[in-house]
Amino acid sequence: MHASFLAAYLGSDSEVAITLSRLASSLRHVEVVDHHRLRLGRAAQILIVDCRQRQRDEHKPTELSSELLQLALVSESSLHRDAIFASGYSDYLLWPLIQQEVLRRLASCVAEIERRSAGLFFSADPLVQKSCDLLAQRINQQTALSELARLVGTNRTTLVNRFEASFGCGPITWLRHFRMAEAAQRLRSGEESVAKIAETLGYENSNNFSTAFKAIHGLPPLSYRKIAFRREKPV
Repeated sequence: MHASFLAAYLGSDSEVAITLSRLASSLRHVEVVDHHRLRLGRAAQILIVDCRQRQRDEHKPTELSSELLQLALVSESSLHRDAIFASGYSDYLLWPLIQQEVLRRLASCVAEIERRSAGLFFSADPLVQKSCDLLAQRINQQTALSELARLVGTNRTTLVNRFEASFGCGPITWLRHFRMAEAAQRLRSGEESVAKIAETLGYENSNNFSTAFKAIHGLPPLSYRKIAFRREKPV
């Protein structure tokens, strides 16, 4: 789908941006770049603000769109969580960087962006939207591309082309992303077992579901749930 997520490092140390990019490389749909390297026409959804040289009362996020999720990069020796969260940051990263923490924080940001962005799964094209509605209604079933085309009154080639124009992917890939977004929502908001979620989303084997989930979100379902439920309190 078009929905790849871009995180920009805002700071003076270009080596930090390189390190962040390397540590986050296992998140397939997240790219981390130095803000100086943002290409024309590309906008970051996540901003990592280097606050390591700032004093406690200087923890202020960049005044940009309120839709932008901002993470404060702070030194472990000068961590003041109350100041960070009171300043409006979504979360923070500790320096020196640890890969698992980077993955967790970025995955949490992606989950929040997806929660806000239901429109990623809807199209202004009536044919495509009709197909999406059918797939959503049959989310626990295996629907062949030829069957879907027949149900909406078109052929496979036209259907794939129209999906590509709307989402940058075909119907089956769209359905996989839709299922994983639904799975993420259930993991965040309920206590259903992973096996139950997998079953209701059309996966007979929970291991196959976990593999598909990790391919989209970068973490296994149980790890994702722990991150979603974790909310560190200011101290």
